[in-house]
Amino acid sequence: MKRLGKKIGILFIIFIAAIAIYFVWNQKRTEKPDSIVYTAMDEAALPVVSATMFGRDVNFLHGYTQDMKQAVARDSLTVLPSDRALNIRIADFGGSIRGISYEVRSLNLERLVERTSLTEWDTADGKTTAVLPIQNLLSKDREYLLILSLDTAEQGEVRYYTRILWTDNENVKDMIDFAVNFTTKTFDYDQARELTTYLETNATEDNSSLGHVTIRSSFSQLTWAGLDVKPVGDIRVTLKDLDGIMCTVRLDYQITRTAENGINELYEVEDDFTMKWDSKRIYLMDFERNTNQIFSGQRDLFSGKRIMLGIMNDSEVRTEASPDGRHIAYVVNRDLWSYDQSSEKAVKIFSFRSGDEDEIRNGYDQHDIRILSIGDDGDVNFIVYGYMNRGIHEGAMGIAMYQYSSDENAIKEKFFTPVTQSFEMLKGDIDKLAHLGSNGMLYMMADHAVYGIDLNSNEYMVLADSLTDGSFAVSRSERRFAWQEGSDPYGSRVIHLMDLDTGSKKEITGEDGSLCRPLGFVGDDFIYGLAREGDMWIENGRVKDAPMYRLEIMDDTGAIVNQYEYPDTYIADVEVEENRIRLTKIAGTGDQSYTKLKDDIIVCNEELKEDPLKGIGWYASEDRRKLYFVQLDKEAASHDVKVSVPKKMAYESAEVVELKSNAGPSESLFYAYGAGHYLGSSRSFTEALNLAYDKMGVVTDKNQEIVWNRVNRSPARSIKDPENKGALLIRHMDEFSGSMHYDDGILMLDARGCILNQVLYFISRGCPVAVYTENGGYELISGYDQYNVTIYSPTTKEARKMGLNDASQYFSNVGNDFVCGVFTE
Repeated sequence: MKRLGKKIGILFIIFIAAIAIYFVWNQKRTEKPDSIVYTAMDEAALPVVSATMFGRDVNFLHGYTQDMKQAVARDSLTVLPSDRALNIRIADFGGSIRGISYEVRSLNLERLVERTSLTEWDTADGKTTAVLPIQNLLSKDREYLLILSLDTAEQGEVRYYTRILWTDNENVKDMIDFAVNFTTKTFDYDQARELTTYLETNATEDNSSLGHVTIRSSFSQLTWAGLDVKPVGDIRVTLKDLDGIMCTVRLDYQITRTAENGINELYEVEDDFTMKWDSKRIYLMDFERNTNQIFSGQRDLFSGKRIMLGIMNDSEVRTEASPDGRHIAYVVNRDLWSYDQSSEKAVKIFSFRSGDEDEIRNGYDQHDIRILSIGDDGDVNFIVYGYMNRGIHEGAMGIAMYQYSSDENAIKEKFFTPVTQSFEMLKGDIDKLAHLGSNGMLYMMADHAVYGIDLNSNEYMVLADSLTDGSFAVSRSERRFAWQEGSDPYGSRVIHLMDLDTGSKKEITGEDGSLCRPLGFVGDDFIYGLAREGDMWIENGRVKDAPMYRLEIMDDTGAIVNQYEYPDTYIADVEVEENRIRLTKIAGTGDQSYTKLKDDIIVCNEELKEDPLKGIGWYASEDRRKLYFVQLDKEAASHDVKVSVPKKMAYESAEVVELKSNAGPSESLFYAYGAGHYLGSSRSFTEALNLAYDKMGVVTDKNQEIVWNRVNRSPARSIKDPENKGALLIRHMDEFSGSMHYDDGILMLDARGCILNQVLYFISRGCPVAVYTENGGYELISGYDQYNVTIYSPTTKEARKMGLNDASQYFSNVGNDFVCGVFTE
C-alpha cells in the first residue's frame, strides 16, 4: 500500500511539473509573438522554357512572377520560322501546367499585336511541347516583344519574355553553328588550329589569366593553356541580337578538371560572340570568354594564409573583414562565405546552388550578393539582388536583405523589394551605392533613385529620384552622397550632401545667380562646380556646356579645403580619377562662345583607403596561370577547418517593401550593349556610342530599338537624292536643340563629338548625315566607300568627293558636329 501511494505521489509530482512547464512555455510564447520560425530554402520550382530554332533548343527563358514590362527584353531574341509557328519546349520539373497563352506587343508596349490562348499541348516525361501559332500581323525584320504566360498549379501565373523577329535572313543559323563549333574546337588543340584565322592576337593583351580571354588573346589562352579540361552537360545557346549582317550569340556551359590532389574542379564558362556575315565567310568581330571556378569549400582549399579560389575574374570576388579582423566574409561567384580565423570555421552562408545539380535553374547567373557589414561576433548583413532562383521569392526580380547570426547559425530575412529592372541595370545601380549606415539605415540605388530604408521599421524614404550621370556623386567609401535638385544637366540652385553613416545632411548653394554642379569625390572630399546662370556655351544653336567659373573641394566637416578659380578662364569639364582631378579649361571669345585651353591636373593629398580587391591576392601558377585567393592573417590547417552551412532561414519578420519614387528616368536616355551585356546608359548619344564602340556593340533608345550598330554597316552606300531622302532631317534642323523623337517619323540624334567613321552607319541605313561647317551652315554627307565620302551642299545643290582621311581631319577641325537621323516609321 505504501509502495502504491509512493507511485501515485511521483506521478502527481510529474503531472504538476508538466502543467507548470506547459504554462511557462506558453507564457513565453505569448510574451514573444514575434519568435522566429526557421525554414530551409525551397528548391526551384518554376518551369524553364526554350525555343526550338534551326533544330536546336535555344534561349532558355526563366519565369517571372511579376510584370517585367520590357525590362528584360534584351535578354534574348527568337527568330520565327517562315510560317511563324514557334515551337517551344517547357521543362516543368514535375509541376502541372494548366494553361498556356501569349501576347505579342510592340517593343514600346503601346500596341497589342496579338493575344492568343492555346487549347492543346503535349506533355511526357516532365517535358511539355507546344506550338505558338503567331498570326500574320507582324512586319518583316521588325522586332516585337513576346510575353508567354503559363498557368501552373503551384505557382499560379508565370511570365516569360523574349524579343521575336520574323525575317528572311537565313544567315543566323550559320552564325549560331559557327559559335558552337568554335567553342567545341577550343578543347582539341589540333582542331583549334583552324581558329587562328579568327584571332587578332595582340602582344599588349594581358595573357596572365584564364579567367578572361578575348579575341586579342594568345592561341594558348584560347586553348586553355593546355589544361586537361572537359565540357560537361549541354552548351546553352542564347541569341542576343540579329541586326542585318550582325549577330551576337552567348554560350553558357560548364567544364571540369581533375586536380593533382584528385579533387574534381568545376567551372562556369560564358562565351560571347559578335559576328558579321559575308557571302564568302563569317567574320568574328569580337569574342570574350569569362571563366569562374565554383568554390567547393573543401578543406584542402584552406591552407597556410590562403583560401584558394582558383581561376576567375577578379570582378567575381569581394571580401569584408570584421573590425577586429577575426572574421572574413567573401563573395565568390555569387556565393557568400565566411571564415573565422580563430576557430577555423568556414560557413557557406548563402547560395542558390543546390545539391540536386539543377544547374540550369539554381546556377542561373542573373543575381549577385553584396556584403553590407560583418561584426566582431561573425554576424553578417548582406543583400541578394537580381533574379531570385529559389525560395519564397522565386521568379521575382528584386532586392532581399538578410542578417546572418553566427551564434544561431541561421539567416533571417529583413525585407524584400521587387524591382522592374534588368539584372545588369540593377547591378549598375547597386555597384554605385548600397551602404549600411551606423544609424541603422540602408541606403541603396535602384532604377535611377536612391532610397533610405529603416531596418528597424522597414519604412523607407526617397532621397533622390530621376538621377542620371552628372546629377549625383557617391564617394568611394559610399559614406557620402551628393545630388542636385531638378533635372537640369548643367546644375541647380541647391546641392544636397549627406553623410550616410550619421544621416546628417548639408545644403550647398552658390552665390546669387549661380548654379551648382556635383562633380565627384576624392576620398570623402566632395568636389563641385559653380556656374553663373545664363552663362551657356552655344555652338550651332545647341548648348554645349555651362562653363563653371569656380571649383571647390569640401571635406567631411563642411570646410572648403581647396578652391580653384582662374582669371578670364572657365572650367568646361572635370574628370576625377583616384586622387587626380583633370580640368578642361576654356576661355571666352564672345557672347556664349569659347575656345579650348590646355588641360590642367590637380593632385590631391587625400589618402584613398578603399581597394576594390582588398583582402584578395593572386599568384601565377605554371599551368593554370593567375590563381586568386582570400588572404588570411593566420595560418589555416586544412585538417582542422570545419565547413558548414546554415540550415535555418527565417522569413516571419520579413516584409515586402514596395519602393516608389516620384519620377522615372529621363526619356532621352540611350543604352549601350556589347559582348552580350549591358554596358551603361547616358543622356548623351555620343557617350552611349563610345561605351559600345570597343565592344562592337549597339545603342538603343528607351524602347530597346537599335539606333546605332557598329557592325551592321554596308561597305559602301550612295544616297542619290540627299535632299529628298533627308527631307525629314532637314525639316527640323533649324529648331533642333538636342536628341528627340519627332511625330513625323524621325529620331534626330545629337552626334556632336562622334568621329566620321561612326556616323557613316546612318548613311548606310538610308539617311544623310548633317554636319556643321565653320561658317555656321551645314552640309549633308550623302555617301561613302572605302576611299571617299560624298558631301552635298543644300545651298549650292552641288556634291563633291573628299578622301576619308582628309574628311575625318576636316570635320575634326570644325568640331565633329554631326546631326543624324533614324527613320522610325
